[in-house]
Amino acid sequence: MINIVDMILPDTKVKPYINLVCNFIFVFMIISPLVSIFSNNMSLEDNILKKMNYYSKMYVDSYNDLAKKTNNENLSKGYEDGLKSVLQLKLDEYGYKLEDLKINGSEIETIRIKEKNSNNDKKRDIQSNDKEREEEVFRSKSELNLKESKLKEDLIKVLNISIGDIEID
Repeated sequence: MINIVDMILPDTKVKPYINLVCNFIFVFMIISPLVSIFSNNMSLEDNILKKMNYYSKMYVDSYNDLAKKTNNENLSKGYEDGLKSVLQLKLDEYGYKLEDLKINGSEIETIRIKEKNSNNDKKRDIQSNDKEREEEVFRSKSELNLKESKLKEDLIKVLNISIGDIEID
């Protein structure tokens, strides 16, 4: 493919740049399937968040072991703060906020999530009939359930927790 483009193009000053772009496209076409094989059907952002959580967990475990050996209190506050920031990044995508997080050592016990208050609700038309309102409520509930299930699925992938540990209000 790149050779065909190279043969068709006239010899100008732009030809090397076009060749460079074609080569980048070719390399991207070869590499992208390989990346998707190793990504386990997760987005790049989710993979990064999962790795951050894993390394933070390992750090806290080693830090807690050191604290036990030196007779100090549990020092997992740094892990909790880091986990909250990772969670908030993911929750912002879906319009939720973290209400409560219970951690035992480096294990997550429960996550309580609440939908962000939207003060910019759609203004309703005074003349709309009851049937239109019922359809809108049904549509918004089904969209909300879909959004909640997708959020739970993403949190399970990123944090390696069970679905029972996630509570959405």
